[in-house]
Amino acid sequence: MRIRCFSRAGAVVGVFGREGEGPGEFSGPPGLVRGPDGTVGAISEDRLTIFDPTGVMVSETKLPIAYLQPSRTFGKTIHGQHFGGAAEVTPVEMDVATGKILWERPGLDSEVNTECNSVALGVASPTGGWTFPACQRELVFFHHRDDPTPTIILPSHYAEEFPNERDIAEIENRNSRSAFRLDVESYRRTPKKNHLRYRSLTYDDHGRLWVATERDRALSSYLDLYVGTEYVGSVRIRDRLIGYDLYRSTFVALVERQPDAAGIAWRAVDWYDIERLDIN
Repeated sequence: MRIRCFSRAGAVVGVFGREGEGPGEFSGPPGLVRGPDGTVGAISEDRLTIFDPTGVMVSETKLPIAYLQPSRTFGKTIHGQHFGGAAEVTPVEMDVATGKILWERPGLDSEVNTECNSVALGVASPTGGWTFPACQRELVFFHHRDDPTPTIILPSHYAEEFPNERDIAEIENRNSRSAFRLDVESYRRTPKKNHLRYRSLTYDDHGRLWVATERDRALSSYLDLYVGTEYVGSVRIRDRLIGYDLYRSTFVALVERQPDAAGIAWRAVDWYDIERLDIN
């Protein structure tokens, strides 16, 4: 269980950790977060381990919460979410050096009036709030993280779209490797959610909210952009989006290419320069 860091050209920059339970080791695939000065944070169970860009361990902190779903970045503090009672999402902020909880907000599901009375994994906003995707198509904006009630919007451009053959193939492949199987025929008849299932939201350096969507994802993938709570446009990229990150003027996408003659959709990383993206 090792993490390999590659440059854009494909050269190995650093190798991080190994499988185990000791310092700098992981009991399972860790969650990765980007830190200052090129550092990388790895969260495995209840530990945050920080490495420098070459793979040397810098520090390790025991966290009071196991299986934290971390934000994409950290500094002196780290934001994330964990699942409380009844699988309810609880956002949290912790001190990186000590692991101390500085802020958390349990009970969100009882405070949001969404179509399904819950929210999915969200993201802290650069202005001190939190934003969550919810249910089939909603976005939930807490303009300040302690606001008693949020602003909830329904994207005006949302249109029902049913799973395509690549979506169905993904579910069938997942079913073949898991004891928790989804009914394929029921899935086929159910409209897709507007947002990706995992880590669909992030904010860029201009304060714009990016939302990775489920639209198409056969030949192309789409991300919606918002300024405040206003939809301002969409970005289309090639191939099937699996995950992404934003760093300054660079957008990085983990994608699946089109299936080859053997039916294998190889994964790749695409880099985009968004400095001249005029959507605001």
